[in-house]
Amino acid sequence: MSNGTEAEERRQKILIVDDTPANIEILYKILKKEYDILFAKNGKDGIRMVREQAPDLILLDIMMPGMDGYEVCAVLKADPATAKIPVIFVTAMVNEEDEAKGLLCGAIDYVTKPITPSIVLARVRNHLKLKRSTDLLEELTAKLEEKNRELEILAREDGLTGIANRRQFNEVLQSEIKRAMRNGRALSLIICDVDHFKKYNDLYGHLAGDKCLQLLGALLRESFKRAGELPARYGGEEFAVILPDTDAATGAQQAERLRKLLADLALPHAGSEEGVVTVSVGVVGGMMTHGLDAEWFIREADQALYLSKANGRNRVTSVACEDGDDAVSAPQGAPEASGAHESNGHTGQTLHAVSQSAG
Repeated sequence: MSNGTEAEERRQKILIVDDTPANIEILYKILKKEYDILFAKNGKDGIRMVREQAPDLILLDIMMPGMDGYEVCAVLKADPATAKIPVIFVTAMVNEEDEAKGLLCGAIDYVTKPITPSIVLARVRNHLKLKRSTDLLEELTAKLEEKNRELEILAREDGLTGIANRRQFNEVLQSEIKRAMRNGRALSLIICDVDHFKKYNDLYGHLAGDKCLQLLGALLRESFKRAGELPARYGGEEFAVILPDTDAATGAQQAERLRKLLADLALPHAGSEEGVVTVSVGVVGGMMTHGLDAEWFIREADQALYLSKANGRNRVTSVACEDGDDAVSAPQGAPEASGAHESNGHTGQTLHAVSQSAG
């Protein structure tokens, strides 16, 4: 089987448009050994055949009844689907004005009558060789662009779960922070971690662990479809979701819904207190203010996740930042009670730590 491209392998086609059968016959005899020949006896049929057959080159008579060669060429060059097909005028008109008119309307060359076979064949060969090279370049360029698109997707997609990877997460988080700050909008971040995942791998094997992560990735993809929302694999068994235009309370609700959906799947986990695979979740969110950068968001969500782990796992802890001038730090330990409100000592900003355990 040949590995060549389509442009290299196929036999090229030439369309002859001429109202004189004798001229068509002469050109056919000159070209038939090397090329597939089509013909039309008037301009309208010529245009129709170009659109239907997509020839590689057109030999076009100028003086034809009804629609002359100039008009046919103008129609073809005005249509993006046919504009790139080279046109050679074949004509007895040899003055400079006629030649200039033809070249201005889009023809690439002239062949004069009476026809000289060697000149016709040489010019056709040259232009079709150039056409083949152009087609090949366009084909290879299209393939290269497609491969680049595939590589770009791979570079931004987690290979195991099919959701965004850490690189894409970092880029989008930075972008969404800038957008939210520019527009004075809210932004929330969810970080979740599979509980006792090492035990799960030890008990069921790494292939089962991979399937568990794939299941969670699919659940995230199905759960967060709103425009701008981005679920991502943050690393290992840790996942994250960026939620534009979402305050901490709404982010916590969505995180709790995710936690319940996974628990309800009841994927067995003998090494967990719950007997099934669960996640612990940290959420941070609020109106964007000066000083709240990506590092702050990740740190606060990570510390909220730590609180969920410290308080027994399989729960959501949310951290809400209220309007103010300074960035804030998350609580450094488990809250004394669910729904506790803690101040960090900065003027005008507070943190609310809220733990929601499994029902």
